Amino acid sequence: MTRDPAVGWSVALLRGPGRAAALALVAGALALRIIDPGVITELRVRGFDLVEKVWPRVNDSARVAIVDIDEKSLAQYGQWPWPRHLLAELVRRIAQGHPRVLGIDIVFAEGDRLSPTEIARELPGLPPAITDALAQLPPSDRDLAQAMAAVPTVLAIAPSREEMAQPSNPIHSAPIRQAGNDPTPFLKSYKSIVQSQPELRATARAAGEIAVEPDVDGVVRRLALAVAYRQTIVPSFALEVVRVGGGEQAIVIDTGAFGIEDVRIGGTTIPTDRRGRAILHFAPSLARYISASDVLDPAFDPAELQGHVVLLGVAHVDIAGLRETPLGLVRAVDLHAQLIESILLGDLLRRPPFLDWFELAAALAAGLAVIWLLGYASPVRAVGIALAMAAALFGVELVLFRFADRLFDSTFPVLTLLGALGVMLVGNLRAAQTELVHEREAKQRVEGELAAAQAIQMGLLPRRFPAFPDRPDIDVYARIEPARMVGGDLYDYLLIGGSSRLFFLIADVSGKGIAAALLMAMTKEVVRDAVLTFAPALDRILAEANRKTAAASAELQSEGGVFVTAFAGILDLGSGQVDFASAGHDAPFILGGKAGLRRLVTEGGPPLGTVDDFRYPIDHDKIEPGEVLLLYTDGVTEAENANHTLYSSERLTTALGKAPVVDAHGVVVAVIDDVSRFVGGAEQADDMTLLALRRVASRAH
Repeated sequence: MTRDPAVGWSVALLRGPGRAAALALVAGALALRIIDPGVITELRVRGFDLVEKVWPRVNDSARVAIVDIDEKSLAQYGQWPWPRHLLAELVRRIAQGHPRVLGIDIVFAEGDRLSPTEIARELPGLPPAITDALAQLPPSDRDLAQAMAAVPTVLAIAPSREEMAQPSNPIHSAPIRQAGNDPTPFLKSYKSIVQSQPELRATARAAGEIAVEPDVDGVVRRLALAVAYRQTIVPSFALEVVRVGGGEQAIVIDTGAFGIEDVRIGGTTIPTDRRGRAILHFAPSLARYISASDVLDPAFDPAELQGHVVLLGVAHVDIAGLRETPLGLVRAVDLHAQLIESILLGDLLRRPPFLDWFELAAALAAGLAVIWLLGYASPVRAVGIALAMAAALFGVELVLFRFADRLFDSTFPVLTLLGALGVMLVGNLRAAQTELVHEREAKQRVEGELAAAQAIQMGLLPRRFPAFPDRPDIDVYARIEPARMVGGDLYDYLLIGGSSRLFFLIADVSGKGIAAALLMAMTKEVVRDAVLTFAPALDRILAEANRKTAAASAELQSEGGVFVTAFAGILDLGSGQVDFASAGHDAPFILGGKAGLRRLVTEGGPPLGTVDDFRYPIDHDKIEPGEVLLLYTDGVTEAENANHTLYSSERLTTALGKAPVVDAHGVVVAVIDDVSRFVGGAEQADDMTLLALRRVASRAH
């Protein structure tokens, strides 16, 4: 049967360690990005937040001033709400400065109870003369309306998703023109609205909604430029402030088949997402804040407000509340000010739909490059090139943000790249190990055993430190100095019990060569499996390891039989309590404490694999903060110098008594240096392995 050339070509492309699995990972990542679940979305916006913190918007000449009814004002003129005649006086003072526009971020939904007519109505027992006098005074709303008439004013409208008992007053249709499709289906819709009193609405030039809708994580990143209410499009407060301040007559909403594309006011085009929301580019300190009490002070010069956009709001925290943004907490009136200035400066962020496809293409290209273009004969070089690609993608994100205000997500392509890289490294590592076995069979027995045993031993031991970079409360360091005739030393450690305890092990397999190395590899996996199954029951862990080691040792009888000495323990990282047991191994030292140098006292038992069904006794001790537990193999104490003199336990005890106890690394290095000085140029006959654990003192918070 003739093979289809296309099938053969496809098989050839997938041939190679890790390629099929890496390609499946890339395909899965692309499918996940297309589905775009919440966790992917949040990862993306968190990346945008980070870039925005790196390059926040810089204030420019577009001046927005906020007149605060702040704590100082409330302390001087009384609690909120203020009487309308006082607000009217404040508006008159602002109007005297001839600002471009005044935006009042306050909804006057109720009548003023301190209005003269309301006082007369609520106090029927007043003398007729006083009642008549009050009746002659203008209502407070009229006073405020007359003050607003002196300056172009925009009022606030508060939309709500709740149905009101009384229907909302009709809204005078905003001057909005629609270009393209109907934008209403894409806008956030509300069931009711709260407006200011009719006399104030009649005087104001415009009114805009002040809804602030955070993202699902509670962070405000976007503000709607318009919302829908009963088939009516209501522009936002900030948009109306910009329109009235610029003397424009209409707002144009451009809508395509997939949503709203932008909003135009005169010659200004405001980019939006498909829901008509502007993506804010936040500035750390936007507006000029002026206390309302200062504006009411006769000494204040209103000319300071000339030509500015002025917002009037109640900025007291207990009243206004705070909103979370990528740069921290701000008040609601600050959000409107941020949007107004961003529009005036043309400095809003953009995320056009094509960027989604650009990110998918970048992720696909990066993944395929890692799979087919990188050479893994030198893993370090491959990792270096991949990291350079990741840095380039992140650089693209920074450049597009900094110079084009575009939000390109490099996180997804980078994670896809790194995932594919990890799969390829694992696949090539496994392939390399397999190839090493085949090469070993073709070489001379001794050289093959040495190379293979050393590869197995070094490849299986954890050698990256710090061992737990995200856990500063764990200080672990281990080091193995392999001999030319490789033995079977091993060490291991892992977190158990919800990361509150640390299991540790040091072991020495009898014999040399491939049999010892294989048993070392088997012992490491057996012990790990037993820990994951029986932790924190140390006696059951050792019993299981002993049973399986005995079985493996029996299978290696042709190699002369082997066994394993081991010392294992479990350290409670909180209390310092340590449970331990010895299987024919030297007891470790504890140094650096108030009690001085000491050894863990243990009854112990036979080496693993020598006595079936032996139950190892468990001993207990406590490691105080700052103390170091040092475990070692007999390759340390049995190291020989040129005169065939042993290093000995006595010399090790002396060296530890002088060793500085700063951290686990320092103790291990001090011992190795001392052994090296003793041995000199003599050949090392056995592996020398040390494992140190320091209990880190707790820090006060």
